[in-house]
Amino acid sequence: MNKVNGIRIFCIAAVALGIGCYQAVSFQRVEEEPEPVETEVFIVEETESEVETEAEASVVIPAKKQDECKFVIVEEGDYLTVYHADRETVYEYTDIRYSDLEDSLRQKIRKGYEVKDEEALFGFLENYSS
Repeated sequence: MNKVNGIRIFCIAAVALGIGCYQAVSFQRVEEEPEPVETEVFIVEETESEVETEAEASVVIPAKKQDECKFVIVEEGDYLTVYHADRETVYEYTDIRYSDLEDSLRQKIRKGYEVKDEEALFGFLENYSS
């Protein structure tokens, strides 16, 4: 009986030691997180003459809008063709017949039906393909 109690005490002590070591290691990891790095910001003041010359020399390019179309669907030879937004590069030829579509959609496609992204394009093609 004495031997059994000794083994029990040894096991309990080993588990307690293991838990203590685990907590010590995890506590050190929390302390080792990197501190935020301070950055310096420099503000440069421009004179009016510098602003004028920069404005005269630079060409303003408008920023791309979030809702700008990425694809355009048009009718070619009674089938729909998908172009990139530049309307010159073909993205995909489809087997969807222009004549099978309803009138309101045909009018939109005749003008160039603009699609915002690939998800919307695939949704459209899935709905109208046979």
